[in-house]
Amino acid sequence: MKILQAILLAAALGVPRAYGGFFPPNAFTDDARGLTAAQFLKVPPSARFAALGGCGLALRGPDSFFLDPAGAAAVEPGAGAASASYEALLGGASRTGLVLSRGSSAGVFSAGLLYNDASPGEALDGAGSGSGAGFAAYDAAAGAGWARSYGWGDLGFNLKYIKSRLAEASGASAALDAGFIVRAVPPSRTELALALRNFGPPLKLGGEKAALPSELAGGLRWKYSNFLNIFLEGRLPSDHSPFLALAGEWLLPYAEASGLALRAGFNFKNYSDHGFMGTFAGGFGLRFGGLTLDYAFAPYGNLGAAHRMTAGLAWGGSGEAARAKKPADLPRKAALAVAPFSDEQGVTGTEAAVVRNLVEAELGKTGAFRLVERTKLDFILAEKKIAYAGLSADKAAAELGRLSGARLAVFGSVSRDQNGYLVTARLTDAATGEILRTATAVAAEDYLFRDAARRLAAALAR
Repeated sequence: MKILQAILLAAALGVPRAYGGFFPPNAFTDDARGLTAAQFLKVPPSARFAALGGCGLALRGPDSFFLDPAGAAAVEPGAGAASASYEALLGGASRTGLVLSRGSSAGVFSAGLLYNDASPGEALDGAGSGSGAGFAAYDAAAGAGWARSYGWGDLGFNLKYIKSRLAEASGASAALDAGFIVRAVPPSRTELALALRNFGPPLKLGGEKAALPSELAGGLRWKYSNFLNIFLEGRLPSDHSPFLALAGEWLLPYAEASGLALRAGFNFKNYSDHGFMGTFAGGFGLRFGGLTLDYAFAPYGNLGAAHRMTAGLAWGGSGEAARAKKPADLPRKAALAVAPFSDEQGVTGTEAAVVRNLVEAELGKTGAFRLVERTKLDFILAEKKIAYAGLSADKAAAELGRLSGARLAVFGSVSRDQNGYLVTARLTDAATGEILRTATAVAAEDYLFRDAARRLAAALAR
């Protein structure tokens, strides 16, 4: 018994020494408030996330760099994206954030810079009077990251260098960000995200040493409809008690790849200090093709309000799934036939057949169609001896659908270049041959065929 007591006592005394450098005293409680350094890292520099009350772990884009690095995986191979943010904060302070992402067959590589101008005012002399001279006070973080999409979702890591300066004193440290997003598989509409932020050794400024504001965050995004997202997230910061955030995003498309997003969120971290209005945030976003403009407004009670603006730009890539035309209304549970996919440049017939099988399986999982049995299709092909020679691909698919009794038919193609595989699928009306929907998806390697098929099926069934 005494040996057990000695072990427990040693463990109790050893834990603070082992973890005290990475976490402040009384970590994960309100008693640790104000005991961490580099406070500018706590809130990511993005108007989109700010308008959602800090939610958005499952969202994707270059501005995810400082929130959940897995979100950068949305950039396609050969494509690029950039984000620039400016924030007018309380007390005359401001922050500027820049992120640049580039997609490749090995994943998405990103670089980010965050600069915080503290604007402390003028220096004081020995008597406590203003000397009229200002002094430098700033914080900065620069880092690089990698993210990639897999069949189950997205994964990402960032490593950043941090520097703070206050008058003549300065200090530096480094921190790791990591996260993943589990992608929803139809018919599910829920995505899960988990992220670890600002985890690293303490920062020493002058004679004082303080832990970084590390945080573990997790949340859900529920796609209530194609135009409404609901977010519920929980945060476990090292310098505050745990808290929840709730938000919603309403999308109003008015043209292809363009539209308006209205956002609002409630972050209950500030409720005890600023009341109900201190929990609220709101804003909007505009999208014009590859250009996005976001604005966020967050009141802080008697302290005033913070305004944030972010501009984003995306270029290159194939446009991802379902870019070609606005989805048409589809008959409920219509019979669907999937025709063979053509193998184009750099692709074998076996690879095209694998993609066809995967697309067919994923279309069945959506619940939007009633698939014609493959054995029945093979029988019809053998009996009727449909010859594809001389027929365009869309007419051949429509004929296959008509003979098999299907109302709809899907056909497609698979090609390959230096950026990976490009898969295109088209949904046609078997009676008229009209192409109702077109979707494209990129797979960097052949083991990502299932992920590409899942995105194609979701786009065709939407």
